[in-house]
Amino acid sequence: MSIFTEPMLSATIVLYHSGMRVLHAVQCFQESDIDLELHVVDNAPAGTLGMHLQWQCPGVQYYPLRGDSGFGGGHNFVIPNLRSQYHLICHPDITFDEHLLSNMVAYMERNKECVILTPKVLDVDGNVKPQPRRAPTVRYMLGSTFKHLGGPFKAWREEYTLADSDIRTPTSVEVARGCFMLIRTHALRQLNGFDPKFFLVHGDSDLSRRALALGTIVYHPEMVVTHDKQVKNRTLPEFLRRFGNALRYLNKHGWKF
Repeated sequence: MSIFTEPMLSATIVLYHSGMRVLHAVQCFQESDIDLELHVVDNAPAGTLGMHLQWQCPGVQYYPLRGDSGFGGGHNFVIPNLRSQYHLICHPDITFDEHLLSNMVAYMERNKECVILTPKVLDVDGNVKPQPRRAPTVRYMLGSTFKHLGGPFKAWREEYTLADSDIRTPTSVEVARGCFMLIRTHALRQLNGFDPKFFLVHGDSDLSRRALALGTIVYHPEMVVTHDKQVKNRTLPEFLRRFGNALRYLNKHGWKF
């Protein structure tokens, strides 16, 4: 991990009460076979996590922020400091092998029309996690919320995530998920990063929608990460915030069933 020369790659992890599990993600970056500059933005600094990062992970730039700026705001915080050609948006509960980042950068180098590259996401048991690949619409949002009811909701969810498609080669999609996306740094700057009004969800969908004006978004099934997401019961305030973000997205980009 280089801190003295301008790296081809940079990355940001945004924390919010994420605990020590982020150390596994940071270790993956440190073991990667490509030089990079890693930024860790902490929206809720507490305890000894910052000290652990600085002691165990030399070269990592750690930013403890006062007040929760949200997912997008946390990632936007580092944009003025970026010196790279490519920038990775990453969740703290992601792990990957040492060759992934160099392979992703190499793909972007060969495919200049690609502005964002997004991988296959597995759960800890090795199962593919369905990720939205189409732009959100009313029916896709309903499908995501009520997929457990089956019927049209399940079908809409499968259409939204392309779960009904057998994708074996790199494929153009409409959305890259914020848990792990590689974007050209100049494009991230040109787009002014994430829209901070999307505090919790749909910030990645909004960024993807705007990025399509600059190039293609490619889902690459041979690029693989593992997402150890902890399932939590959603509180009423969180549900209302998610609902508000969904309305904000539809108001911004148009209501389409």
